[in-house]
Amino acid sequence: MIKNYRMAEILLKTPIGVVKIFHTEKGIKKINLDQNFNDNPNILSKTFSNNKVEILEHNVPITLEAENFIAWIRNFFDPSMSINHEPIIDSDIVEKDNFTGLVLRTLKNQTKPGTTVSYAGLAELCGSPKACRAVGQAMRANPLPLLVPCHRVIASNGSLGNYMSGKGNNIKAWLLEHEKLLSNA
Repeated sequence: MIKNYRMAEILLKTPIGVVKIFHTEKGIKKINLDQNFNDNPNILSKTFSNNKVEILEHNVPITLEAENFIAWIRNFFDPSMSINHEPIIDSDIVEKDNFTGLVLRTLKNQTKPGTTVSYAGLAELCGSPKACRAVGQAMRANPLPLLVPCHRVIASNGSLGNYMSGKGNNIKAWLLEHEKLLSNA
């Protein structure tokens, strides 16, 4: 265990741009996706040939829990690695005993790669079928995209919604297509 350990950061180069991970000694705290990558040609053309994940930098020694997350995200993009564990989450928002926490946990536990659920469908899964807008707010508050797969939540009419406040819709389309391809493989 690292003394005086508070928050560590790791930058990863991924098929969807640079992903910044914040973690504590307890687990993964937050994931930031690269909004600037939304208009990258590989995202726009839905190119899936380079699924490598590389560590760009980190500000403290990488802990076992961070290594587990890195293995998980490598497997997310290249499932031939066959990692079957989920990283430990250290997020008050996800763990909280309120509607947002319920929505995020339900999404994480009840949607599978290659599938989608509407905001209304997720509200219904949470026992509040009229709470579509609250589900949208929960998606916006999600600190752990990919791990809590908010990219799988779409509008009832099939449109993507506003991933990363509308600045990541191409990334969302790429993620959905990537998971669909992998689930059909």
